Amino acid sequence: MPDRSPQVDTLQSAIPSRAAFENVPPDVKKRMKTVLMALVGLPYAAFILWCAFLLSVFPNRTGAFQNLLMPGVFSALAGIFVLIAISLVALKRILRKGVPQQNRIYGLVRLLAFVLPGIAIAAAVPMKITKEPPLGLDIIDPLDFSRLIAPVSVTFGMQSSLDILARRGLNAVEFSWDFDGDGQENEKTVVPEVTAVFDRQGSYPVSVKVLLSNGSMRTVSRRVSIPKEVFSVSPLRPGAEEPVRFSVARLVDDVGSIREVMWDFDSDGIVDQVSNLPDAVYSYLRTGDVKVTARVKLENQTQKDYERVITIYEPQPPTFPVEILSEPQNLIGPSPFGAIFSVESGEEIEDVIWDFGDGEKTKGKRVGHTFKNMGVFQVSARVHAADGEVAQISQIVRVVGRLDIPDLTFESEPPVLRGELEGEVPVNVRIVPRTSMPLIDFKWEAPGATSVGSTENELNAIYRRAGKYEITLVGQDPDAKVLRKTITLTVNPPSSQVVIHMNPAGGVAPQMVRFDASETSIQGEEISGFEWEFGDEKGVAKQLGALVEHLFEKAGTFSVKLRAFTTSGKTYTGEKTIVIRAAMLDACAKPSRTQGKAPLGVSFSMDCTTGNPEIIKWEFGDGTESEERNPIHVFESPGKYPVLLTVTDSTGTQSTETISITAE
Repeated sequence: MPDRSPQVDTLQSAIPSRAAFENVPPDVKKRMKTVLMALVGLPYAAFILWCAFLLSVFPNRTGAFQNLLMPGVFSALAGIFVLIAISLVALKRILRKGVPQQNRIYGLVRLLAFVLPGIAIAAAVPMKITKEPPLGLDIIDPLDFSRLIAPVSVTFGMQSSLDILARRGLNAVEFSWDFDGDGQENEKTVVPEVTAVFDRQGSYPVSVKVLLSNGSMRTVSRRVSIPKEVFSVSPLRPGAEEPVRFSVARLVDDVGSIREVMWDFDSDGIVDQVSNLPDAVYSYLRTGDVKVTARVKLENQTQKDYERVITIYEPQPPTFPVEILSEPQNLIGPSPFGAIFSVESGEEIEDVIWDFGDGEKTKGKRVGHTFKNMGVFQVSARVHAADGEVAQISQIVRVVGRLDIPDLTFESEPPVLRGELEGEVPVNVRIVPRTSMPLIDFKWEAPGATSVGSTENELNAIYRRAGKYEITLVGQDPDAKVLRKTITLTVNPPSSQVVIHMNPAGGVAPQMVRFDASETSIQGEEISGFEWEFGDEKGVAKQLGALVEHLFEKAGTFSVKLRAFTTSGKTYTGEKTIVIRAAMLDACAKPSRTQGKAPLGVSFSMDCTTGNPEIIKWEFGDGTESEERNPIHVFESPGKYPVLLTVTDSTGTQSTETISITAE
């Protein structure tokens, strides 16, 4: 009997034999093949497209399509299983007995061509999409890469990479940063951000090693290209209404070869400052971007122009109130220039780290430093409070050329003699500098003065404590050269001083006042006694001690005189004025009773009356009167009587009060 089983030459497990197909009409054969291809090819093509989609979106740095990750892995593995199962069934049919060798080879080739691409792409899916996405090192600031002009500060961040690691259950412990690619750690942090300063143009390989919670390590790197180099700006984040320092010192081989630098700080085409120094200072009033230009002219007649755009930020206050104190107050002077710096704060200060801007650093709450070279230096203090808070503050120091004024003289009181002046407490100092040189700007420093009225050009100050003081004149010409001249002031204690202290210094009569003359001092003499005259007892003087009390019974202005006697028979006098005010006149009447049977006897009192009444008048409402302070009156007949009290003081001021008495 002939073999009627299907002949296997395709991928299907039950394909009719060639003989069977010979009896099928051609159009039916065509439709059967189309249906067969659709039933097998469309799902297979959809599976291939699905795998291709997974490979195109994974691994993913952003975390998008993350919910498709595990379904993608399982679907790929399931597809591999299905394709292998189909291959085994088809292979069994191809290799069965009775199939010609040529048909076997042809069927095997078609089988491999069909399943191998699907198996290969499905096998790649689990391996590729489950891989860790590439980690990246982001530049957070500046976002505009055109701002990468040296010197520049660049802030790097790892947050996007940390998000990738977190999705894989990994947390970062610490970061080791290398900013120049030399393999040496430049900074270690526990936060995923750091700021590096690149002083020169060039290409810098920046890398960071991330230590993870499971003990493993990741290394991420990127290259930062800085194509251009111009003048430096400090601080790194300049604030509005704060001094900003610019410097071209790095752009020239020898700063002494600078003939002049022309600065335009606001890109308005107008030169704002011209100097032969490499540094300049300018303060901006508003925030925002501003273009700064500098034209550098050298002694060899060469000239270079530089420009850069900087961002002015809102000023950042320190984390706690703190400020820098300096001696001298005006931090400008010729080289070498010495200064003393300290910090003042309401917080308890643990330590202060100082950076003087000239390469020198030190620690201490009060430090001194000498600036040997000319330039503009930003002195910064990193202040550590006892509670762990840290504040960063800064101050600008200008070291310039020396200014000589040969014909400098002073118009002063007391007179300045050979750089010194002298006086006795209190010393009222007035000094005006005089010179024939034009356009000289003068300022004064007067530390230790009790009060200062003026320090611009003319100095007006008062010194009330004995001692030696240094008054400094600061003169500056249009070329930014500076003169600092010190004048020594000697304030001597008073040769004789009769001191009267009053407590209180005034009041309302009657007023008890305590007088104190214990601070009276007579130079070279011994005090033997005091005599007081208080001014309210005409011609009466009393021999009393240094501490006395006196009652001023009446209002008025009194001149209190004190005479101090010495053992040598000398007398020194002092005088103070005290004002005793009159109490406000206010009549007040109080009866012993306000009603009763007639005849009704009532006693009246005016002790509650304030002020100093000189005239007293009682009107009892029954036609009788009295001038006594506290009268007694009998109301003979029944009735209601308005009793009126009128008081008048020495100034003619009157005050009245009425009370009602009822006799039944």
